[in-house]
Amino acid sequence: MSSTHKIAILYGSETGNSQDFATILSQKLQRLHFATTLLPLGEFNPNDILKVRYLFILVSTTGQGELPRNANETTTGSKKTLWSLLKKKNLPEGFLNHIQVAFFGLGDSSYPKFNFAVRKLYNRMVNQLGARELFDRLEADEQGMAGSNKGTGAGVEAVYFEYEKKIINFLREKFPMMKDSQGNRVERTEIDPSVYLKPKSYLKFAGVTTENTPVINFMGDESVKFGKIVANNKLTADDHFQDVRQLIFTNREESRREIDYNPGDTASIYPNNFDHDVDTFLNNQDQWLSIADKPLEFTNGVPDSLKCIGGIVQPLTLRNLLKYHIDIMSIPRTSFFMKIWQFATDVTRMERGQEQLDDQRDKLKEFGYDEDMQELFDYCNRPRRSVLEILDDFLSVRLPWQYCLDYLPLIKPRSYSISSGPSDPNIELTMAVVKYRTILRKVRKGVCTTYLSELPVGDTSLRYKIQNNNLIKKELHNHPMLLVSPGVGLAPLLSVIKTDNPVISKNIHLFFGCRFKDKDYLYGNKLEEWDAKGRIQLHPVFSRDRENSPDTKYVQDVLWKLGAEMTDLLANHEAVFFLCGTSGRMPLQVRLTVIEMLKKWGGFEDDEAAKDFLKEMEKDGRYIQETW
Repeated sequence: MSSTHKIAILYGSETGNSQDFATILSQKLQRLHFATTLLPLGEFNPNDILKVRYLFILVSTTGQGELPRNANETTTGSKKTLWSLLKKKNLPEGFLNHIQVAFFGLGDSSYPKFNFAVRKLYNRMVNQLGARELFDRLEADEQGMAGSNKGTGAGVEAVYFEYEKKIINFLREKFPMMKDSQGNRVERTEIDPSVYLKPKSYLKFAGVTTENTPVINFMGDESVKFGKIVANNKLTADDHFQDVRQLIFTNREESRREIDYNPGDTASIYPNNFDHDVDTFLNNQDQWLSIADKPLEFTNGVPDSLKCIGGIVQPLTLRNLLKYHIDIMSIPRTSFFMKIWQFATDVTRMERGQEQLDDQRDKLKEFGYDEDMQELFDYCNRPRRSVLEILDDFLSVRLPWQYCLDYLPLIKPRSYSISSGPSDPNIELTMAVVKYRTILRKVRKGVCTTYLSELPVGDTSLRYKIQNNNLIKKELHNHPMLLVSPGVGLAPLLSVIKTDNPVISKNIHLFFGCRFKDKDYLYGNKLEEWDAKGRIQLHPVFSRDRENSPDTKYVQDVLWKLGAEMTDLLANHEAVFFLCGTSGRMPLQVRLTVIEMLKKWGGFEDDEAAKDFLKEMEKDGRYIQETW
């Protein structure tokens, strides 16, 4: 970071929300002529913290109250990050007293450790290392039940805009003047929103030719591996509404080394778009067609934003970027509209001429800048409109290809829990193929799950990384284990059960829920075989199958039915409780059931006593919630 760039905006983001807010903040500060450094926490050079004077941190919470992966490590897996530096015990108390800092936490109060990540950062940086807060930490809650928007009816956006306004007001008051291009001190003014802020590095023609059918490869991230598909099996019945897959792959390198992973670890998959969707984009932006296959290069090196994409495709062409790196099927975020509304300029595609063009331009700008995001939500998120569909709705938009990696969203890796036993060279995933109809009655398909479901046996193009999450502490091995999972949440629990040499526990209870025994009873024969051999004690439940599940419907019902025995394991035998599946109501209902079990059979007098015990379990790593 240049010594003149004393304003750093750092984010930790799992799904992209915190990243988008950080991008919006950076854009608005740049329009006020404030030079900013915008990076994930994990990519920020720790040595540069001594040069920073104003630090703005936006971070979500993931897993068991942890920082997101891009805050904890670099894209290549290095742990030498700013956070690892700040955690060192030998740092002096005033190590950060040269910094003024403002924190924005983004969380979901349905998870036990709400906004723990931002609180960890705050406690270490402010309370222990002397950084000075500009204003009180703001915490947004997706549920609106806790944090800064508790009980207000306002969403996370309202909390963010409060954060943004406080920062802008502070900086404008602190630095009302600036230097113009001649070095004269003048009053600070805002750059016109219609002026596009060019990124530091963008695309240009490379001036070289390539072969007609060059081999595709990726450069810049040696930690990415390539997999060879061993099996791709459908696990659910043909007439079931959901296609659940067992995908097995192995490292395609013949001289492959053992891959180290444990139960709860994940495989990050780098998918790509389908050719017909790329063609649709190019036909919409037909000014790109004639140059789609010409070799390109960057004007000023590879942009920092591209460090998360698993290596940059070679040869570097617009077509390859659209297929492998640009998420044209995603639902765009606010920053997309903030950056592209200026490009609504083509009146020739407007049936009503200039009036229609002005309407489209104004609407796109409104989506990018209006603090009341309800209209954007109703247009984009509720019907789940993709970038492709938005460009089809707003035909006046003519995008300049040179800056496409700045304004278009990038394909991020998707993480899937590993189902195979620890370090098995045949890596197994269990995943549901995403396919549904929107309120517009249009079929939506998940980019990554559709890509995976169509990979044939023998294919060697799968790009992946193994991510170690350290969910189950080694000191908890041989403790009794209660594994709880509806549906594909079974994936990481299978890895627990398959742990051999030695087995992870000799007392495993598996509570598995699905709809029908004959349609989506995933690995049912294998589970029953393990049960018969005493490897697990199986407790299945079928929510739509009264014949096979006459008196219970959901996993929490079976937990309650066996409440006395299960509570004894939790309260008196230090059992591990591992819950996996979709987020939302299910984990809350299971947690409430456990609290009631502790009260009825565990000797805890009231809710508070039971909740305190559960918090101690979480602290000790005995209550694990892995939901998505």
